[in-house]
Amino acid sequence: MGQNVSAEPTARRAAAARMSRDFADEDDLGTLLGVAQHGLGSLFDGECTIQLEVRGEVGAASETEWLPSEGLAETVLAGLVGQPSEDVHSERAGILIQPSSSSGVCRAWVQFAVPRRVSVDELIAGDLFTQAFAIAMDRIVGQNRAARRETQLREAIESHRIIGQATGIMMERHRLTAGAAFELLRTASQNRNIRLRRIAERLIDTGQEPDLA
Repeated sequence: MGQNVSAEPTARRAAAARMSRDFADEDDLGTLLGVAQHGLGSLFDGECTIQLEVRGEVGAASETEWLPSEGLAETVLAGLVGQPSEDVHSERAGILIQPSSSSGVCRAWVQFAVPRRVSVDELIAGDLFTQAFAIAMDRIVGQNRAARRETQLREAIESHRIIGQATGIMMERHRLTAGAAFELLRTASQNRNIRLRRIAERLIDTGQEPDLA
């Protein structure tokens, strides 16, 4: 997922299907968010930011939160609060995607390097990918009560933040793209049978490579 997807329609749809298969065996929500973030960034050739809507316990007075919410650029925040558009004629700064999931509301904004049009095939490939993401998210969260879902979503956002920090370290250390750095961490996690968050925490704490941390 470190390389951009070809603009060829068949290649783009095949890439969406291939990356969607990564969701099938994933059982950690934080890692799932990372897979979705880098997958959408690759499909749309941009920088993806994902937010989850987290609600308080049933009956609680707390307001709904969108996480993460701090440290985001104004252009990203503006994109996230917009409305999804099927427009394939106008140039735009990015694309907003809202997977339909019974586990809670999720939204993703992919910021383009320069404003451009979005093709019909990109919309189709993105829809296929986000449907697979929503199904995987529902599977992981399961049928737990609302309070437990809130805890899971908050834990997932924190895991995603830690994994993102470790990804950034690998990018700077080895001059890698975000997708390639994330895949190095994920491969180490799979090979060593250690959760990706734990690998990321060890890398941040010790500075060791993912296959040693």
